[in-house]
Amino acid sequence: MNLQAIRRPTLSAGVLRAPAVGFVALLLALFAVAWATGSQLGPVAPGMHPGAGNPATVGEGGGHGHGAGR
Repeated sequence: MNLQAIRRPTLSAGVLRAPAVGFVALLLALFAVAWATGSQLGPVAPGMHPGAGNPATVGEGGGHGHGAGR
């Protein structure tokens, strides 16, 4: 029996990995550009830190009057 006739043609692993490697390289490049841009521009809200200042209150005098139910 001839085994060459029975075998199916297979794709090489490099053909399947090439798009995945390109996609990961693109993600890394975009992340690097975003990181560099963010470090050049600085923080978006410099005075905004967790736990800093008075906590926001909801109740009398607070909010914008939405849903007052009058």
